[in-house]
Amino acid sequence: MGSIIVNNATGSTITVFVSKYSNSGGDDSWFNVPANTRESWSRNGWELVAFKNSNDTTRAGVYVNVESTVTFHSFSNITVS
Repeated sequence: MGSIIVNNATGSTITVFVSKYSNSGGDDSWFNVPANTRESWSRNGWELVAFKNSNDTTRAGVYVNVESTVTFHSFSNITVS
């Protein structure tokens, strides 16, 4: 099983959701990722990685394949490598 890495490149905590289409044993809850840290989710294929602000008025996301790194800079600047 591979993984999807979420990199928080901001100076504050972000809230992240990673779908579990390819790993039914995964958890698709919303998680906080602290400032300037990286977290990984075990997955097998294509998944949605989404972000929301603290009062849930702004959301953004990307659809990525396993072994991707998703870097959150801002809601208008999310990069995948």
